Amino acid sequence: MAGQTYEFDLMQMSAIREMANIGLGHATTALANVTGKSFNMDIPNVETVCLEEVPMMMGDPSDVCVGISMPIEGDVEGYTAFLFPWTSAQELWGMLLGYSPESPEDVDDLPASAMLEVGNILSASFMNALSDMTGLKIHATPPMVSIDLAYTIAASIVAEAELSDAVALAIETRLFGMENQQTTGYFLCVPTLEGLNKLFAALGIQGAA
Repeated sequence: MAGQTYEFDLMQMSAIREMANIGLGHATTALANVTGKSFNMDIPNVETVCLEEVPMMMGDPSDVCVGISMPIEGDVEGYTAFLFPWTSAQELWGMLLGYSPESPEDVDDLPASAMLEVGNILSASFMNALSDMTGLKIHATPPMVSIDLAYTIAASIVAEAELSDAVALAIETRLFGMENQQTTGYFLCVPTLEGLNKLFAALGIQGAA
């Protein structure tokens, strides 16, 4: 079930990339407004993958990463998650807090809350942008943060999503801060195929089979 993937044509992939660019553009603006810091986001790669492939995209699946995940509800159901390799998470904490924990064991309430708020802002703003584009009702829910092996976090997303027709959209992101700071992560959007086809239909595009 989790290993299922779908083939999308050129127009469908173009629509997915456009939704990613607009959604994450709004998310970056929201993050800058809330933190008072300047951010830019680059999206070098968007692809559809099996969920099991996500840890491999981030390097060694035994490496530690930080994940912020959020179920989505409404006309489109599914799951979203931001996954940051540990060193990228440290860079992001440095941008936001001016310091970063040296190891996962050093993550206390402040860094955890900061990462949770980042996930909340990015995911909710992404969903709001899609809702504005399509006129569909898409609701974000409270996010969860976890620090674990990349494989463990991805497996948890699969288990919690419990979607028989999940479509995994993996979006590589590069978040740039002031003084040439940058961090790389992955935004994972896991809608049902029905939900993705609703997005396509709202944009006037034929759905995937």
